Amino acid sequence: MRRRSTIRNSNSQSESISSGKRLLLSSTITMMISLCVIIMLFSSFIEAETIQSNSLQKGQEPKSAQQRRPQDDNYRIGPEDVLFISVWRNDQLSREVVVRPDGKISFPLLDDLPVAGLTPLQVKEIVTKKLAQFVEDPEVTVILQAINSYKVYISGNPSLAGVVNLRRKTNLFQLLAMIEEKKALSEAVDLKKAYILRGGNRLSVDFEKLLEEGDVTQNIEILPDDMIYLPDNFDQRITVIGEVATPRVIPFQRGIRVLDAVLMAGGPTEDADLNDTKIVRPKPGEEEKTETIRVKLKDVIKKGKLQYNLTLQPKDTIIIPASVF
Repeated sequence: MRRRSTIRNSNSQSESISSGKRLLLSSTITMMISLCVIIMLFSSFIEAETIQSNSLQKGQEPKSAQQRRPQDDNYRIGPEDVLFISVWRNDQLSREVVVRPDGKISFPLLDDLPVAGLTPLQVKEIVTKKLAQFVEDPEVTVILQAINSYKVYISGNPSLAGVVNLRRKTNLFQLLAMIEEKKALSEAVDLKKAYILRGGNRLSVDFEKLLEEGDVTQNIEILPDDMIYLPDNFDQRITVIGEVATPRVIPFQRGIRVLDAVLMAGGPTEDADLNDTKIVRPKPGEEEKTETIRVKLKDVIKKGKLQYNLTLQPKDTIIIPASVF
């Protein structure tokens, strides 16, 4: 019996040792697999970094630069534009440069280079030719990093005046759409008097035809340093005051009538004496003198007498008095 007990204890110890060995082996295998995964990930990271570095050395622009790049390959460089000049396998020469106000850039080994008015491709050819005196078979890439020279100037209405920096080729309609985001042009600008000044010459462009009639022949390309004059349309407004929900100034529109203007001002109040509505209108050629026209607006609304719903003119002022009763 004692012998059998001893054998069983011995077998139990052997099984415990074997179990421990299996556990140790399993842990070792798990650690080795984890280590292999880490090594693979690290190798992939190093390879990706190497590829990106080589790409940049070869002159391939990063994705962020590609997104900033203008759509037009014929873009002419101007003052304040930012260029990245890459020389393959020469990190000491590769660098970002800003075009100075005199239209030149500074670059190692080369004298100041005039680049204003040139395309990036032309700058590449010039830099390559000059660097060949110092570097064997230089591979140069010129990337337009930022466009700061494509400026146009807005004057006239104080709420719209300023400098607009354009990033790509832009036509007049596109520019006006950008300005429209700040303030509705129809409410702020007299389109009949708007014009473009280019190189001291006034261009024959009809803003009203472009925006109101869709005449695409007026949709010219905007060039750097163009001056766009957008005058205030104060002379093309109608004022509505008195017993209306929201007294206001509204833009004049061709064909607008008294009832239209009153409704745009929120409509009459309960105290309004509509049949005593008045239009105060400046006399032509006599800005300081006015004439008063009475309008039976209640008869227009209640009885449908449309002959009293008069057509308005620029600078008209509509006054709706309160009822006495």
